[in-house]
Amino acid sequence: MKIRVYKKRWLWVLVIAVIVLAGTVIGMLVTQTGLATFTSNAYGVSLKYPTEWVVDSADDKKGQGEDGFFQLSAMSGEGQSIDEVAEIVASHQLKPYGSNPQITELTLERLKEEERAKLIMPSADQGEEWNHQAALIIKYPEAVKIGDDVYYYFILQGDKEHVEEIGQTVRFTGKP
Repeated sequence: MKIRVYKKRWLWVLVIAVIVLAGTVIGMLVTQTGLATFTSNAYGVSLKYPTEWVVDSADDKKGQGEDGFFQLSAMSGEGQSIDEVAEIVASHQLKPYGSNPQITELTLERLKEEERAKLIMPSADQGEEWNHQAALIIKYPEAVKIGDDVYYYFILQGDKEHVEEIGQTVRFTGKP
């Protein structure tokens, strides 16, 4: 009699495990389909963004939706550390991040431990025309040539609600 009860419990555990596994797989598929891939040959990167956003095909460096945006740029930064580059970007004379932006180190899951990224979040006095813009600065694995200029740092600008999430998906394609 005890063997039969044990077998029934084992069967229920197996059924519950299969249901949990199926739910996880379905959840992952739904999450993945909510993102589209954007590749910029000019900047040598690819990234994922919400599918409901529209990418400006004429520009090859920006996309936007009702709830946010992203835009790509780069900075030479030759001979400068990522900290110095972040300070320069954050203190731009037009004050795109307000008068007292916060610069923090960000660990991107894809980066090696010794590589770093910098996140610039706007201060409360950021002008409305900047649309809650924040920035993520990542050092290119190898300098890239865009047009006639050489760049060492990739900059992802985006609204502060999405910039980190999009930043986690940035991959360097090495094709500029």
